[in-house]
Amino acid sequence: MFSSTVPPRRLARGLALGVLVSLVTLASAPARAEAPAPIPAEPASQRGTASGVLDAVQRFYDGTKDMQAKFQQTYINQVYGQHKVTKGALNIMKPGRMVWDYESDSDPDFYVDDDKLWVIENDTHQVVSQSVKGNANLAGATKFLFGGQKLIQTFKVRLASDKLVKRFGAAGHTVIEIKPKEKNPHYKSMLLVVDDKTGRVDAFVVRNQDNSINHFELSEIKLNVGLKAEAFQYKVPDGYVETRQ
Repeated sequence: MFSSTVPPRRLARGLALGVLVSLVTLASAPARAEAPAPIPAEPASQRGTASGVLDAVQRFYDGTKDMQAKFQQTYINQVYGQHKVTKGALNIMKPGRMVWDYESDSDPDFYVDDDKLWVIENDTHQVVSQSVKGNANLAGATKFLFGGQKLIQTFKVRLASDKLVKRFGAAGHTVIEIKPKEKNPHYKSMLLVVDDKTGRVDAFVVRNQDNSINHFELSEIKLNVGLKAEAFQYKVPDGYVETRQ
């Protein structure tokens, strides 16, 4: 885990981010395109099934080299009466690069450049850095981002319940619930809100082990815009204290 100088609430949020980004950055050869093409036709037996939807997600992101989006994150912990909404910008580039840039300085930003992770607390001028591959928990959470197995090999999948669809679903989308085949200490399951025409995931819900949730909604999504690796290389500013893990 990260240094004890980072509050546990922020650690949980950061790990959830790693889990979500892992799902939308499957490492494979990209197909250059300004807009996603409709997914190829599936066998009739697979249409509308949970595994068929997950396969559509896989194929959509197999054709993605980089991505930009705006995000809104809603964190809810009913036990402690916590409900917080935050916003920011997301940049992703294969393989193994991402930036979660929060609007507020009270929320930490996250940079990943291949094997290096930085957690930046702008309000306290602290930076925690560590190797992704050297941390079993984090490396497991981001296995797809850094080139791992296919989704169907790692997750059990089913269609979400009517209750969850009513709460998190959207018109023209299918909601599926995925659970890791091997128990994860940080989250129970995840919901993916998948566009029926393209297989694009437009929202994510991480259901954490402490019964809190992180709900991410993406907007203004742009694919294959030609992001450069330099944009993901973080340099610790003067006046910031870096703790290396």
